[in-house]
Amino acid sequence: MSEAVLLLRRVRDGSVDASSSSTSASSPSPRRKRSRRRRFYPEHRVYRARCSFLDLSEEQVLRRYRLDKAAIAALCRELGADLESLTGRSHALPVAVKVTSALTFLASGSFQTATRHSTGISQSAMSNCLAQFLEALQRRATRYIAFPNAVEAAVAVTPTGTFPGVLGLVGGMHVALRAPSENEPAYRNAANYHSINMQVVCDAAGAITNVVAKFPGSCPNAAVLENSAVARLMEGARPHGAWLLGDHSYPLKPWLLTPILGARGGPEGRYNALHRQALAPLRRTLALLRLRFRCLDRSRAGGGLQYAPPKVCQIFLACCILHNIALRRRMPLELPDGCAPHEGPPQDPHPGHGSSEARAVRARVVQQVRDGLA
Repeated sequence: MSEAVLLLRRVRDGSVDASSSSTSASSPSPRRKRSRRRRFYPEHRVYRARCSFLDLSEEQVLRRYRLDKAAIAALCRELGADLESLTGRSHALPVAVKVTSALTFLASGSFQTATRHSTGISQSAMSNCLAQFLEALQRRATRYIAFPNAVEAAVAVTPTGTFPGVLGLVGGMHVALRAPSENEPAYRNAANYHSINMQVVCDAAGAITNVVAKFPGSCPNAAVLENSAVARLMEGARPHGAWLLGDHSYPLKPWLLTPILGARGGPEGRYNALHRQALAPLRRTLALLRLRFRCLDRSRAGGGLQYAPPKVCQIFLACCILHNIALRRRMPLELPDGCAPHEGPPQDPHPGHGSSEARAVRARVVQQVRDGLA
C-alpha cells in the first residue's frame, strides 16, 4: 500500500494532525492565497480634479495655452481623429485634455512632472499626450507651413516697400537640448552648449513658410541652407527678380542677397540699412517663438529640452505651426518693452564673396536703391 494512502487513513482515524502535516495538499500556501486576491475599483474613477479650458476666462486661456478658446476648440476637432481613443476602456482621456496638456507644456517650458499638476493627469499620461499631439500635428504641417508656389512667387517680383522682389527671410535659431548619447560633439555649438540649428524662412508678416529641423548645433547656417529643399527650389524654377534675404552668415547667391561687408557708404550703406530693416520681421518672429513657447527658451529655469534630438525637432515644428495658427487668428503677441530679439550663437561671416552672377545681381539691387533715392 502506498504511503499516501496510509497517511490519509491515519488522518481519518485522528492519529495524525492534518494541520501539522507538511505534505498535506489541501492547505494552500500564503503565496497562493495572495494570488487569489482581486482588487475592486469603483465604476467611475477620478484621481485628480481637471480644469477645462472652457471654464477659464479668455485672458486665462491665452496666458496658459497661448491660444484662445476658439483656436483650441478647432484644434480638438481637427486632431480628434488621431487623438481620440478607439475604445472607452481604462477611462481614456478626452481629446480636449490631451490637447490642453500638450499646449501647457509647450507654453510653460516646465518639465512634464510640474506641468501635469495643472492638467490633473499622471506623468506617463502626460508623456503620451505630448507624443500623440506632436505626431498628429506633424502630419498636418503642410496645411500651415508652405513655401510660396510659382504664382505666389511671381507677385514678389513687384517691388513692395523699400526692398524689391523679397520672397522670404531666412535665418537660424538654436534650440538647446540635453547632451545626446550619440554623436554628442556634433551638437555643441559655438556658444558651448548643445543645440539643434533650426532654419526658419518667414515672410514680411512674420508667417513661417519653411522649416528645416534636423541639423546639429555645430552645423553653420550656410551648410543647413545648402542641404535644404529651399535651396534646390530657388536654384531651379523661380521667377526672375525674386530672392531670399539672409544675414552675413550666408553666402551671396543670385537668389540670396546678403549685406555688403565693408560698405563704403552712399548706395552701399543705404542698401545695408534697407537690408537690415527688411530682415527685422525674421528677428521678431524668432523672438516671439521663444516668448510664446517658453519650452524653446534656454534662459528659463529648466534650461534646454530634456529630450532626444528627434523629439526636439518635433517640438520645434509644432511650435512653428501653432505660431502660424495664432497669426491667422490674429492673436499677436507683443514683445515687452526693452526686450531685444534673441541672438543665437555667434556666426562668422561667410568667407565666400559669391559668384560673378551673384555680385551682378546685388549690384543691380544697389542701383535700384540709388535710383529710388534719386
